[in-house]
Amino acid sequence: MLKGFNGTPFPFCKVIFNIGFRTFEAMLKNFLCSVFILYGLCTHAQLISTSGSTKSNSFDTSSTIYVGFGYLNTFRDLVSNTAHLNTPLGERANEISRWLPNYSLRIGIPVMSVFKINGGIEFQQNGESYNWNSTESDSSFAYQTSFRYISMPVHISIGYGNKLRVYGSTGISPGIFSSYVQKQQWQDKDGSDFTDEISIQNDCNSFVISLQADFGIHYSINSNFGIQLTAHYRKQLNNSYKEFEDYIHKAYALGLYTSITYRL
Repeated sequence: MLKGFNGTPFPFCKVIFNIGFRTFEAMLKNFLCSVFILYGLCTHAQLISTSGSTKSNSFDTSSTIYVGFGYLNTFRDLVSNTAHLNTPLGERANEISRWLPNYSLRIGIPVMSVFKINGGIEFQQNGESYNWNSTESDSSFAYQTSFRYISMPVHISIGYGNKLRVYGSTGISPGIFSSYVQKQQWQDKDGSDFTDEISIQNDCNSFVISLQADFGIHYSINSNFGIQLTAHYRKQLNNSYKEFEDYIHKAYALGLYTSITYRL
């Protein structure tokens, strides 16, 4: 059984996170199934125009600008750095995920016959949170941590369809460390509230690299503008902390991205 700061039982933190993350994964599976069903229905409808002539689907080979907003459930793999002091995780083992916004500006340029190279810039956030409440008094303690990066994702993408297209991409995202912020809130045994904010940058790695993948649908509003909805997954490959810090921290994120697109 997990313990709080003063040794009180803390059994539900991991359970709540696991249930929440499994629920969200189930929602994503339903979303992807809906994408296939909707795509099948729409492509069938696209085959016949109002004049009775047929329209064929094709691969997307246009140059496109994407302005995106993502809302991601972020968490981390965290282990003790055995090459340093092998510090126990302690209460950090009880951290849970947190939802964070991400923003991107990308351009897709066609290469080869059906693929595009997608590149651009992204404001990327990873993080975790913690919440503890005493069972013996009004004492409580909580924090929300954010690791912020300016990243430059490079993807290979493919799109197939007509007015409605299936879209997929995968690639890497190197990121430059921007800032670390941890917001803390606590209450003492007398019920007095306190807050603090920690911004320490000298223990964070200046560079991270992540694998990314997107899958979803794109709808063309007209000949230039469109909207795209994708499931997004990101997995960090290297440590968020420097070599001789206490822990090895590798973030991951799962969520949805919505993008406004402009065809050049």
